[in-house]
Amino acid sequence: MRKHKIILFSLAVCSALKVYSQENPSLSTYIFNPIVLAPSFSGMYSGTISFLTDYRYLGIEGAPKTSITTFDYKLVDLSLGLSAAVVSDEIGPIKSNTFSFSTAYHLQLSRTEYFSFGMKHGFHNFNMDLNKERFIEVADISINTAVYNTFYYNLDLSGLYYAPNSYAGLSLLNVVKGQFLIDNYTSRSVCFFGGAETQFSPTVKIAYSGSLVLEQGSPNVLNLYGQYFLTPELRVGLHKHSSDYGFNAFFESRGFKVFYKYSYPANSLRYFSKQSHTFGLSVDFINEKSKIETPIFFLN
Repeated sequence: MRKHKIILFSLAVCSALKVYSQENPSLSTYIFNPIVLAPSFSGMYSGTISFLTDYRYLGIEGAPKTSITTFDYKLVDLSLGLSAAVVSDEIGPIKSNTFSFSTAYHLQLSRTEYFSFGMKHGFHNFNMDLNKERFIEVADISINTAVYNTFYYNLDLSGLYYAPNSYAGLSLLNVVKGQFLIDNYTSRSVCFFGGAETQFSPTVKIAYSGSLVLEQGSPNVLNLYGQYFLTPELRVGLHKHSSDYGFNAFFESRGFKVFYKYSYPANSLRYFSKQSHTFGLSVDFINEKSKIETPIFFLN
């Protein structure tokens, strides 16, 4: 047991330093909430409040957990989208809380085409408490204070083209570098993303999307999604990330949406746990006719 705890703690710290270098602690969490990755989507889900929780590697002590709550609104007369998000992350002895505020201006290019430019201001609290952990070398200068707490600011920028059945965009993450540990800073990243819906026949409709994340000092990450419409309200699909793969489902009716995703580890963590789940729901308080329509089941 003690050996497993040491292994997990090592994985947690190494993963956390990588994970928290991003504004979004886990880019593979927010399939159903693209605002977190691309602020240009602000205003697309006007009047919608969303809740999402991601549980990684259940059964392992200190396993990652991410929760996100967002509210989105659109000032139609100004073509301006506004959104706010609260994100809470835990991994081993590390906790992070983020409040972000996003704005996006939506420019109409034609009767059915739009381009939006968005920016997100993020305010982060990073906390690491090692008082309950076991150390191999107690005198290590990086852990001898046991508790580390800091705040930092960050900025994301993005551009998005979208039409009734397709979208494509680019995000610049961590434009302003934030310091969260001694000599540790957030890494700038570039994310290309896109997707579409295709009606192959009267009974066959497919949605697909993907993203490519290029992060400074880290390997590139490609994420792919495909979904099949069982009914207009229900669709199911498969996904592939750099570290896992699995299936997902989405149900929508009268402005109420339910999300689920199961992921199987593609790395050695599968020997410790095969249980990674994402649950979410959202409620739309604004009539659909007053919103811009676009096929965004997304991303990650």
